[in-house]
Amino acid sequence: MKVNTSLWKETDHIVLAVSTGVDSMCLLHRLLFELPHTYRKLTCLHVNHGLRQASQEEEQFIKDYCAQYSISCYIKHLDLSDLVAQGKSIQADARYKRYEWFDIMMHDLEADVLVTAHHLNDQLETIFYRVFTGRSTRNSLGIADTAWRHNYKICRPLLDTFKDNIRAYQQSHHVPYYEDHSNHDNKYTRNDIRNRILPMIDNNVDLDSTQLLKLKSWHDNQLRLTHQRVECFINANIHKDSLGYFQCNRDEFNALDEISKMVLLDKLIEDIQLDKTFSEKNYQQWFEQISSQLAQFEIILSEKWIIQIAYDKFILMAKNKKPVLDEQIITHADTYRFGSYRITISSDLAMQHFPLTIRTRRNGDKFKLNGRNGHKKVSRLLIDYKIDNDARAQMPLVEDQQHNIIAIGDLYIAEAYDKYIKINKLEMNDK
Repeated sequence: MKVNTSLWKETDHIVLAVSTGVDSMCLLHRLLFELPHTYRKLTCLHVNHGLRQASQEEEQFIKDYCAQYSISCYIKHLDLSDLVAQGKSIQADARYKRYEWFDIMMHDLEADVLVTAHHLNDQLETIFYRVFTGRSTRNSLGIADTAWRHNYKICRPLLDTFKDNIRAYQQSHHVPYYEDHSNHDNKYTRNDIRNRILPMIDNNVDLDSTQLLKLKSWHDNQLRLTHQRVECFINANIHKDSLGYFQCNRDEFNALDEISKMVLLDKLIEDIQLDKTFSEKNYQQWFEQISSQLAQFEIILSEKWIIQIAYDKFILMAKNKKPVLDEQIITHADTYRFGSYRITISSDLAMQHFPLTIRTRRNGDKFKLNGRNGHKKVSRLLIDYKIDNDARAQMPLVEDQQHNIIAIGDLYIAEAYDKYIKINKLEMNDK
């Protein structure tokens, strides 16, 4: 039974997650009796899920086994009864709770490496499962022999070892273990792959399930290249402003292939430390919207973060909750602040033109065109200049005494006031 001890150092404190099944018990036996020179200290962790009658018996067994050989052993009891009562799948929740406890224990034990007993058949099962459930796009196709989690390393030293080799080791060394009979219930998808589908493939002389390993190698290499391309795209096309918002050209985003878009969003969402993952279905729905003819819309990521599409811009940003700006009455020449705009009224403007009013836009607002007859809706001007919705809500409009609009942000000033009113949008370092 091959155990890849090169994954850790002789000076490491290794911690084995042991279920009392044949895989983890054989690995424990080999580490204990044949490979003690490969580590400094060995500790065991066991999780009692409390779901089977044998759970308590297995817990006592591993306690006694470890005590017999002077190995420290720690036990965690999980309560999954609510999920079971609701008829829900417990696998994801159980794994989350296990690793939550592992994190605590690895820290408290000041341990270096968490060792698990995943083997080559688990690898083939995982590859098959991810391919046929569509869960391979943004992740490695199988299980990595090493991974880092928080401040410790996870090692899987049996990934090159078949289950048959483990069983042969158990028989030749009479290693005690417990059989989890739920592993034989094919109503669970992974059990069906393990117990029925993969053996059926291998029973066909023209088929070989280990060919899946070549697919994994090719897939993981392509994924690595995709990550490299996305990093280049980020460096060349993504602008991060002082608020931590990410912006790029919408057409450039749409030109990426679908997998690159997913990887890009994964990276940006990780950068803003949004503790949330999104499915491929979510992403595909967003991509359809972003590539559509819709000029402006928002995609809600969380209570705080959104993707804002504003004409040709793609922006990942915090939700904008700017206050509604109060109307200001101007009775004399001076420089005024209205939101993110500076409005300067020249002292050359005759007093008879006062008071002026500064406000935000309203439905139906119109202004007189310069140099020709007729009026135009303010909303149409904002569309022409591709002003996004947030900017529209904050843009100042200046009215004269008769409530005629004589200025609109930095986009329009009536000819009669061109020499007397100046409006500038403030840059971040001016605010």
